[in-house]
Amino acid sequence: MSDDLRQDGDLIGRILAGESGLFGLLVGKYERLVFSFLLPQVRNLQEVEDLAQETFLRAYSHLAGFDTGRKFSTWIVAIARNLLVDRYRKNCQAAAAQEAFQEVFASRGPLSTLGDPEHRAELHEEFRRTFQNILELPEDYKVPLLMRIMQDLSYDEIAEMLELPLQTVKNRIFKARKLLRAKRNATHDL
Repeated sequence: MSDDLRQDGDLIGRILAGESGLFGLLVGKYERLVFSFLLPQVRNLQEVEDLAQETFLRAYSHLAGFDTGRKFSTWIVAIARNLLVDRYRKNCQAAAAQEAFQEVFASRGPLSTLGDPEHRAELHEEFRRTFQNILELPEDYKVPLLMRIMQDLSYDEIAEMLELPLQTVKNRIFKARKLLRAKRNATHDL
C-alpha cells in the first residue's frame, strides 16, 4: 500500500471517527484535481466551482462507503463525473428543445414565412413532434447526443466522461441522429 493511500485511509478513518474538520485536508489535497477534471468539460468557472463543491459534499456524505483500499483521487473524480452526467440529464429537455428547434427551422426554409399563422401552427406541431422524438430516444443514445449538442463537447471528451470507447460514442450519436431522421421521415410519410 502506498504512503498516499495509507495517509488518505488514516485521514478518512479519523474523519469517520468524529474529527470531521479534517475533511478540509482532503478538500485541499484534491480540489485542484477536481477542478482540472471539471473545467475542460464545463468551461464556466462559476459552474465548475458549484460542481466541485457538490462533489466534495457528496464525497463527505458518502465517506462511510469509501473503500480505503482504493485511491481517493479515483473515487472523487468518479463522483465529479457522475455529477456531470446528472447535470446533462437534467438539462436534457432544454437541449432537446434547442436541437428540435434548430432541426425544424433548418428544414423549413426562409424565416420570412413565419408571419403566416398556418405556417406557424405547422412549425409548432413539427417542433413538438421532434422534441418528443428526442425525449423518446434510448438513454444510451440521448445522453451522448445531448452532451455533443449542449456543450459542443468533442467525441473524445464525451467518451472520457461516460467511460466509453471513442467509437462507441461516435456510433451512439450517429444512431441517435439516424433514429430522429427516421422518425421525422415516418411522420412526413403519413
